[in-house]
Amino acid sequence: MEITPLFFSCCLILIASIAGGLIPLVSGLTHTRLQIYLSFSAGIMLGTSLFHMIPAAIELLGSDVETSLPITMRWLTSGLLCLFFIERFFSFHHHEVPSTSSTEHDHHGSPHLANTLKHLSWGPAMVGFSLHTLASGMALASAFNAQSPSEWLGIWVCASIVLHKPADSLTIVTLLIHGQSTRKHAHLINILFSLMVPLGVLLFYTSRTVFAVGIESAFTGRVLAFSAGTFLCLSLSDLLPELQFHQHDRWKLSFSLLLGVLLMLAVAQVHSY
Repeated sequence: MEITPLFFSCCLILIASIAGGLIPLVSGLTHTRLQIYLSFSAGIMLGTSLFHMIPAAIELLGSDVETSLPITMRWLTSGLLCLFFIERFFSFHHHEVPSTSSTEHDHHGSPHLANTLKHLSWGPAMVGFSLHTLASGMALASAFNAQSPSEWLGIWVCASIVLHKPADSLTIVTLLIHGQSTRKHAHLINILFSLMVPLGVLLFYTSRTVFAVGIESAFTGRVLAFSAGTFLCLSLSDLLPELQFHQHDRWKLSFSLLLGVLLMLAVAQVHSY
């Protein structure tokens, strides 16, 4: 595998992540536009996991599907549950702006969510977001390292992360500002958070060198399946709250979600020929 595409992907993700953190510092972002964007990016991430990462992991783990499929499902489940418990014990995955009024979000959905957001702090959110961003870096490295069944796999995983990271950075910086942090401090924390992706890439290659000598394909397949589980968890974390808390603009949000999923399905179909 050439290192150049992976390097440029990391740079692109870094730029997107840092840019996402600048949004609350330079301009406002309406709730509806944010949710439409999140629905689309969640659809892209969901489609990437289902139509690209899981099939690639199955193929990497062996030519016998009856053997490789159960292994893939076990590692996928591990990834999903691992990220779920990270969010349960650190900070639940959200992209809402903390309000100063308990009724500020009433027209968006639930006042209970608004009251919950008022008490969030950037520290636990930073830990939770950083851990799943570290996993995203490992997903990116494993996708570029796979080269099977499609050499475009790394590109689609990169696209999913590029679309998702700005919203994470926006949330962290917004929480920092809400907590009366200075702009300089907010910029610094966001830059440190953005570096979690290349750190995850480094972690993948270090682990492969130390623990997977001679079994690189099997190691990559397991990491890719684990990463697919984290992608599923992240996408569902963005989508499922909409059922209760975001009852507005249902058609717009549904269309954005379907557009993202169908786009990744179409890409998978093109590459299957």
